[in-house]
Amino acid sequence: MAALEPTASRNQAYVPRGTNDVDAILKQDDADPSLQRYKAQLLGAAAQGDRGDLSDPRKLVVTEFRVVFNSAAPDQVFHLNTRAGKDHLKKTGISVKEGSEYKFRLSFRVQHDILPGLKYINRLKRMGMKTAADELVIGSYAPQSSAHVFEFPRRDWMEAPKGMMYRGSYTATDKFVDSDGTAHLEYSYPLKVTK
Repeated sequence: MAALEPTASRNQAYVPRGTNDVDAILKQDDADPSLQRYKAQLLGAAAQGDRGDLSDPRKLVVTEFRVVFNSAAPDQVFHLNTRAGKDHLKKTGISVKEGSEYKFRLSFRVQHDILPGLKYINRLKRMGMKTAADELVIGSYAPQSSAHVFEFPRRDWMEAPKGMMYRGSYTATDKFVDSDGTAHLEYSYPLKVTK
C-alpha cells in the first residue's frame, strides 16, 4: 500500500480569519439577540467590559509557574509576573528527585484582546544538546482580570528519569506563542535531577 503524499493544502499553515478585537466581535450582528447571548457566553467577562489591566501593555501575563508532585513533596512555586520572580526561577531552578512524578501548573491572564491559538513550548537541553521538546496548544482565550490555569501534562504525570546517567543539570526553556506567530513570553531555568 502506497503512503499518502502530502498535498499543498496539508503543508500550509493554519491562518485564522476574523478579528481578535472584542468590541468588533460584539458589534457584529448586534440585531440578533440569540447571537449576542452566545457571544457573551463565549467571551465571558470580556463581554461585560473586563479586558484585564489596560495600563499593562502585555497581552499575556504568566503570573505563576508551579511544579506539582504526585507525592508528599512540597510544590515549587515561582511568581513570574515580576522581573524578580523570573530572576529567582533562573537562579534557583527546579529540583526533582529521580523517578518522581510531577507536572507543571501555570496561571496566566490575557489582557486587551482575544489571544488566538496559544501554544506552550517546553524544550530541555543537557550540555547544549536537545534531549526533549514538547509543544501543547492550550487554546484561544478572551481577556479577563482573573487567571486561567492549565497543567502540563493535562491528565497524566511526567516521570523524572532514573539512573546515574540521567542525574545532573539540564536547561529548560518555556515559550508561549500564539497562532499569529507572536512570542509573548520566553524564559529559561536550570532543572536538576537528584538522587
